[in-house]
Amino acid sequence: MNTAAFTLPFSAFNADSFSKFFAMPESVGDLARETMAAGTQSTKASVKGMQDVGSTVLRQMKDQMNLSVETGKKLAEAGSIEDAMELQTGYVKSAFEASLKGFTELSDLYADTVREAFAPLAKQVKKATKAA
Repeated sequence: MNTAAFTLPFSAFNADSFSKFFAMPESVGDLARETMAAGTQSTKASVKGMQDVGSTVLRQMKDQMNLSVETGKKLAEAGSIEDAMELQTGYVKSAFEASLKGFTELSDLYADTVREAFAPLAKQVKKATKAA
């Protein structure tokens, strides 16, 4: 009968290092709990950010549609081809500027969402590595 202590078949695991890393079993539970809380906060921030993005896109679409309808009405009332061309040129310029502004607004929202979503996770990683 072999009375030697059980050893794992791979050498990467070192029981002494593991026990030093988690000196007290409660710390493993605390770390897991805090990681779950950070994940929950991250998910909440992601959901809120996507809701903000969705409402922003809808608002931008509504504004663009209103601009199109108003321009269509003005074009129907245009007295000459020159007036119609001037209205059309103004519409294209306004639509282009609104699109650029909208893209900037959305990119800022996405950046904020990512920053807010990863903040709790980054904080937890720092805490876990500090404990190690």
